[in-house]
Amino acid sequence: MTKKLEILRLEFVDLFTQHKDMLENESVILSAMYLEKLGYLQLELLEKSTETARQKMKMKLIQAAINRDETPNLHAIELELNKRLQGYYAQIQAQSAALDEARSVLSHLMSEEETAKLKEIFRLLCKRLHPDLNHNQSEEQKDLFVKVKAAYELKKLEELQYILLYLDDSNIEKLIFIHSSEKLERIRQLENNITVLNEKIAQLEKNFPFNIKAFLFDEAKIQEKQTEIKTQISHFEDEIAKYVNIINIMTDE
Repeated sequence: MTKKLEILRLEFVDLFTQHKDMLENESVILSAMYLEKLGYLQLELLEKSTETARQKMKMKLIQAAINRDETPNLHAIELELNKRLQGYYAQIQAQSAALDEARSVLSHLMSEEETAKLKEIFRLLCKRLHPDLNHNQSEEQKDLFVKVKAAYELKKLEELQYILLYLDDSNIEKLIFIHSSEKLERIRQLENNITVLNEKIAQLEKNFPFNIKAFLFDEAKIQEKQTEIKTQISHFEDEIAKYVNIINIMTDE
C-alpha cells in the first residue's frame, strides 16, 4: 500500500502540474501563437469586410436621397454610418489590442531551460505542500502553497527556488508510518482526484486553443490558411473599389 500510495502521489502531482500549466501558461502561449500567425490577417479581413459594408450602405443611402430628389448630405450619411458600424469598429479595436498582447506575450517568453526548471520546482513543491497529498498541514504550509501557486502563475522562478530552500526536509510526511486504514482512504481519494484531473485535461484538449495545437506547428497548413484569408481580403478590396467608384459617379452627378 505504501508503494501504491507513493505512485499515486507522483501521478497526482504530474497531472496537477500539467493541468495548471495548461490553464496558466500553455493556453496563453498557444492563443498568442494563433493570433501571431493568423491574427494580423484576420484583423485586416475584418477591417476590409467592415469597410465593404460601409461603402455599400453609403451607396444605398446616397441612392435613397437621390430617389427623394434630394441632394445627399454626405456629412450626415457619414455620421449615420459611424453609428451603424460602431459595434464592428469596437470589435476591430478589441482584436487589434489582442494582437498587440499576443506579440507582447511571445516576446517575453522564458527560455526552455528556465521553463523546465520552473515546472520541476513547482512539481516538487506541490508534492510537499499540496493539501491533497499532505494532511494535517499547518497554517504556514497552507500559506506557502498559496504563494507557490502565485509565484508559478507569475513565472517567478527565484521565489519558487527560495520556498524550496526554506522547506525543512524533516517536516516531510513519512508514508511508511501512516496507518493502513488511512493509507486506504488516501489511495481512494487520490484515485478519485486523478480521475477528475484526467477528465479536466481531456476536456481542455478538446477546446481552443489546445484543439488546434498540431495545426499551429504545421507550417504548410498555416500558409494554406493565410492564403485563404488573403484571397478573401482581395475579394473585399475589389468590392470596396467597386462601391467607391459607383459612389463617385453618383455624387458627381
